[in-house]
Formats: sequence, structure tokens, C-alpha cells
Amino acid sequence: TFPPRTVMVAMDGSEDSRFAFHWYVQNIHRPGDRVVIVFAVEFHSEHDSRWLFSFTESVEEKVGGSLDKERARHLETVKKFSKLLENSKILGEVNAIDSKSPGEGIVQAAKEIHASFIVTGTRGLGKVRRTILGSVSDYILRHAPMPVVVCRYVEKKGCEK
Repeated sequence: TFPPRTVMVAMDGSEDSRFAFHWYVQNIHRPGDRVVIVFAVEFHSEHDSRWLFSFTESVEEKVGGSLDKERARHLETVKKFSKLLENSKILGEVNAIDSKSPGEGIVQAAKEIHASFIVTGTRGLGKVRRTILGSVSDYILRHAPMPVVVCRYVEKKGCEK
């Protein structure tokens, strides 16, 4: 028998991250694994504005309403990922993380839960976009102190995403 593992699956709601989750389930999941799905919560830049705490009522209403909508959207994401675990009959939980960057947040969360390894997808950004935007999977690979499985979806006949 194998010792129990804590597996972090980084998801962003994209088809690529769903593929990574299903690849993990079909290829390396073991009974007894505890799966922690994490996703990075990103609030829109207007919420980071230095004017966020202006004393005008209209700004408060606008930002407050916008934040409420984003909280509701993130709650829906938690429910959707929880259903994914349930449908796969996998023991686990879903956590939203808040960080300066998704990669930093994922690596920090993996350290905190003592993850055995991290599973993540990749969108396969081109070299220029990856250089400008950075790549979450590249960041995780370079900074995580545990093994990382990066799943890149390559369309094949008979392969479901």
C-alpha cells in the first residue's frame, strides 16, 4: 500500500485546466489521495485603485456592487469545482487563493498544505505572449519545492478534453 498523498490541482476554469484534472484522475490518482483544487481569485484593477476608498456615494455603490458580483462569480466557481470532485468520486476540497500573481499563490498554497505534487494545465501560449504575460505553469515549475505535472492538451482522435 502507498502512503496517503495530498495532491494540489491548479485550475482556472479553462478547458486546459479541466483536461489536467481529468488526466490526473485517469492516470495517476490513487484511492486515498486527498485532492485540493485551487484557483486564483483575481479582482479587476478598478478595485486596486487608490480611489477605492473615496467618500462619494456613487463610487461606493459602483465598487461595492462590482465586488459583490465578483464574489458571487467566485462562489459559483467553487461550486463548479466541488461538483467536479463529487462527480469523479474523489475526496477533496476547493480553495480560492488571493495573491499578487496566480503562480505565487499556487506555490505558496502548495507549501502550506504540504502537497505531494502539483498538477496544472498549460494553455501553450506562444513565445512572445509567454514572455510578456508570463506563464503560470512556468512559474510553478521554477518555484515549487515539490514535483509538478504540467498537462498540455494535444488533440488526438478519441481523446476527450
